[in-house]
Amino acid sequence: MSLEEEPIEIVIPEPRVLPTPEEKAKLRRKRIRFRLWFYGTLVFLIYGFLWIQPYEIDMVKRQPPVATPMLDPDTKHLFAKGTKVLVVTAHPDDSEFFIGGLLTKLSRSGAELHQVICTDGDKGYYLFFTDAAKNRVVRREEANNAARAWNARSLKFLAFPDRFLHPNQDVVDKISQEIERVKPEYILCFDGAYPPRASHQDHRRAGDAAKLAAEKTHVAKWLMMFQTGAPNYVFDISDYWEDQKKLLTIHKSQFFGSHLTGVENMIAYSAEKDGALIGADMGEGLRCIKLK
Repeated sequence: MSLEEEPIEIVIPEPRVLPTPEEKAKLRRKRIRFRLWFYGTLVFLIYGFLWIQPYEIDMVKRQPPVATPMLDPDTKHLFAKGTKVLVVTAHPDDSEFFIGGLLTKLSRSGAELHQVICTDGDKGYYLFFTDAAKNRVVRREEANNAARAWNARSLKFLAFPDRFLHPNQDVVDKISQEIERVKPEYILCFDGAYPPRASHQDHRRAGDAAKLAAEKTHVAKWLMMFQTGAPNYVFDISDYWEDQKKLLTIHKSQFFGSHLTGVENMIAYSAEKDGALIGADMGEGLRCIKLK
């Protein structure tokens, strides 16, 4: 029995129709529009994130033009009874976070302490659904409680917008007014010139404004700047670390639970680094400038 061969079906493809020049141009325009939309959206999202987030990052750490040898900002007088000290910060918890040990020592020495806070800290951690009005009330109360803990004589809120602080004439003038009122011999503030590579924009701007106000008023003898990358004086906080931790707990809206532990570890790491400069277990580094 023989098998019949099955016929082979031959399929001839239809001839390919090439797009016309007009169709090519249309397709090219469509691709260009998609790319513009895609990359435009990406740039917008990146810019939006950078605009919302509060930190400023230097690609290269700022180095002072000359070496900064250690000096003594007349500490015998600084820690004397009645010495007037004005603390200028950006947010309600800054002073306890960065110089809680120094403030404890100043308080116990009998110094006359005053504070200016440039914002109300109403943005908190910058969540999209932050209740700014509630934050403002809570953080003002916490700042007042903390100031009472280190015996501040006065606390002034300038109430400039949190996250959008600028060292403009209005900010400088308001700080200058407080300097004229208090007549401090020492001004403690952020270092706007040599901050860490990554730091809050408001911190830098508050430091810039305080420095301009100090130079404008010619009242204070010393400017002592914290959160600095160029310290020339380190205060030994080894005996005041527990006091600083207690001050931090007053800001319950910001530091709580595991976050409080993380903040304490971060401050301790920085304090150990500064302390090593003077052979101490823990320290708070400041860049001091003699004004007169």
